[in-house]
Amino acid sequence: MNDAKAYLLLPLLWLSLAQHSFGIGGVDTAPPPAAPRGFNFTHPKEAKLDNGLRVIVAERLNLPLLAVELIIRTGSEADPNNLAGTANLTGSLLTKGTEKMSAPEIVNAVESLGGTIFSSGGSDNSNAGVLVMSSKAEPALTILADVVLHPAFKQEELERLRRQLLDGLRVALQQPSSLASYVVGRAVYGDGEYGHAAGGTPESLPAIQRADIVKFYQSYYRPDNAALIFSGNITLEQGKGYAQQFFGEWKTSEVSSHSVNPSLANWKPTDLVVDMPEAGQASVNLTKPAIKRNSADYYSGLVANAVLGNGFSSRLNREIRIKRGLSYGARSSLDMRRDSGAFTASAQTKNESAVDVALLLQTELKRLGTDPVEGDELTSREALLTGSYSRSMETNQGFAGQIAGLAVFNLPLDTLDKFIPSINAVTAKDVTVFASKYLMSPTSLVVVGKAAAFLEPLKKNFPGTRVIPQAELDLNRADLVKQK
Repeated sequence: MNDAKAYLLLPLLWLSLAQHSFGIGGVDTAPPPAAPRGFNFTHPKEAKLDNGLRVIVAERLNLPLLAVELIIRTGSEADPNNLAGTANLTGSLLTKGTEKMSAPEIVNAVESLGGTIFSSGGSDNSNAGVLVMSSKAEPALTILADVVLHPAFKQEELERLRRQLLDGLRVALQQPSSLASYVVGRAVYGDGEYGHAAGGTPESLPAIQRADIVKFYQSYYRPDNAALIFSGNITLEQGKGYAQQFFGEWKTSEVSSHSVNPSLANWKPTDLVVDMPEAGQASVNLTKPAIKRNSADYYSGLVANAVLGNGFSSRLNREIRIKRGLSYGARSSLDMRRDSGAFTASAQTKNESAVDVALLLQTELKRLGTDPVEGDELTSREALLTGSYSRSMETNQGFAGQIAGLAVFNLPLDTLDKFIPSINAVTAKDVTVFASKYLMSPTSLVVVGKAAAFLEPLKKNFPGTRVIPQAELDLNRADLVKQK
């Protein structure tokens, strides 16, 4: 009987402890944030090999770990016409077999070292890298050099990867938000080099032949178009020695570099609906060209975007989710690339509220350019950015990634030091000026969803809206319409 009473009293005891520990009894506000603390890191050093390969080393000697990343400063913007996805296939196939090792052998060899290996291709860059204990650097770099310098591009691996990508695309293109991301690219960049889908389309992927991949590799995978980044338990002298040992014989090809023409000079706003009759929700997007990565307004842009749509407490999320419950999340992004950039504000909502969300997105864009940021809204958004930046530098891989971002855009390494003070120096006026200059109308509206549920009221607010049935959509064309 006593045991039974004790068992029944346990929940009450836990509740009492919880109230005492977590403040259920009256404290319903979070404590103020602590004062900012300094953030220190070892400054990277660099050297260059005779073949033009840039070598960057971030010494972090407190742990026996090492991240190595090789960056190629060319990506999907150099995809051949009508062959979207070539850069992605090329980068992804590096680790799928070399002249000496099969894909399983590569994976098994790296795993036997307790490490991981990766490769990929994206916009403005392609990459390959390894993460290992620093004591395993030499065997790991032997494998990395093999996949970078001697990829086999085996036909069977190409076909396997192609099938995987096509399967993923078929699923993604049935989701309103995923499909909208492809359409937004065309709405901003048109037929420019950034306009096509970096991962390819259902039509372009089957058209890519092994010869196209080999040509892309031979054209852009060159030491004078690359940077080798070490982050971890290694010195500059060791890093340069490894670079010379494993990549010193890498030859520069005679093929000229690709010239990017983003074609934004002729950009015109357009309002567009992709009709998906079976869609359960609508993806609503406002988008337009924005700044490139080396813009003088870079830091103001980051803060403005954070105020507008980065995080749960951002303006878009407050207005659309928290106040009105129209979406699980509203957000915005600045996609800043080497030669241009794009801004997008988006939310997914039920079809019937698509117009409400579109108008709210539009209103908040205008408000950011006219109403100054007040109170602690600015400092909290800046803290979000600086905190995220600091966390990204905690690991060797994250530190290498930050350095890689600078190498891709040919920015000086001391940019690492400038991020936090530059973010904190952005004022409320800077945010307003940036928004009025870059984010306010004209914008393009892209809605993907069940048009019958919202088209009539949408056209009243956005006259001239074009409608493309999903069956007639062609992501390979700048106008997005299949030829008949």
